[in-house]
Amino acid sequence: MIVPQEGIKYIFNPYNLLPGDILLMNTYEEDMRARMKCKYEHAAIYIGDAFLMEANGAHVVMSHIYSYAFREYEHACVLRLKKSSPFILKEVARNARKQMGREYVNTMQFRYVRAYKNTDKQDESNKSFCSRLVAQSYLSEGIQLLPNADYCEPDDFLTSELLEVVPNTITEFHEDLAKVVMNQQQLREETEIESPNAELFHELSKLYGLNIQDLGQALSPSQSRPELNERAIEIIKSSKMFKHMEEVKATSSWLFDDAQFLSHYANAQEALHFLYSSMNHYDNTIIPCYKELHLQMIMLTYYFPQNTLFVFMRDYIKEMVEEAITCRTRFADLFMLLAKERSTETFAFIEQYGLYRDIDYNPEPVDIGFLLKDIMKVYEKQ
Repeated sequence: MIVPQEGIKYIFNPYNLLPGDILLMNTYEEDMRARMKCKYEHAAIYIGDAFLMEANGAHVVMSHIYSYAFREYEHACVLRLKKSSPFILKEVARNARKQMGREYVNTMQFRYVRAYKNTDKQDESNKSFCSRLVAQSYLSEGIQLLPNADYCEPDDFLTSELLEVVPNTITEFHEDLAKVVMNQQQLREETEIESPNAELFHELSKLYGLNIQDLGQALSPSQSRPELNERAIEIIKSSKMFKHMEEVKATSSWLFDDAQFLSHYANAQEALHFLYSSMNHYDNTIIPCYKELHLQMIMLTYYFPQNTLFVFMRDYIKEMVEEAITCRTRFADLFMLLAKERSTETFAFIEQYGLYRDIDYNPEPVDIGFLLKDIMKVYEKQ
């Protein structure tokens, strides 16, 4: 539900959030709250850079932190692991991202949540919902927040002895963020049922006769069913997934035209909020995640050079990385454009908020620790 601007009093404060933080929310779906008899009817997991992962009723998706707004302070809450390390929290956020596109459960399952939440009953659907996404992301790191990560509710996190409420993570809404917040709410509503990942997984499920819900599950059958690799490649090429530039141009056609960009934003402050947020997201999430995926495909093709699907994906994802870097470079160009065309407003913004740490794109090496960790998990299962 979109909260009208005149009704917004509070929003999340991304400056005091850490990856892995658990976000509990009242989304103003009153019928759902009445049925659940709960304080919060939605849970999500913060992954950093003002973005969260959530199971939105259709799929697991990534949403902006400002896509949720609140009428009262008590309508949101942030929880954090009492004892943790930045590495563990980073891995928890990564576990949540890996579930992107996972299908939402049949809502009939909700009738069993309270019956199973204190049992060892395990889910066999390979699907997700909001609190399951959060609990399972932690459980993958050996952290059992709740008695049953497969069957749980948002309010259950409030009683976990491993979590504590984080102060100063809900802040007052200010007018200078009005356009950003309203746009992000609208975008979340418009794209709620869209998921290129889910659409691709659905087509590959039909091809292989399996219930595929994430990229790892999508790639695994190529080893045992190599005769289907060419068809799988055709399906991937025809999907919207891995087409970064195409997606950007479809949603922000004004981004690559100077005049259209300047006219899209009423003032430099709104434009600079967009650029700072975008540069931060590309520097810390989009480009590193794409590079991480590319590195994984390089490793797979090294060990399985005859797998035509792996080879294709290695090269296909490399193109996606390059497209993302092109977009990031464009943000730097637009910053310089604003400094030239709207210099007074731009320097006033910098004086108030500071200068973004790296206006120009500064490539950084990918941390390969995640690869070693994934290899260790494979050996532990054997």
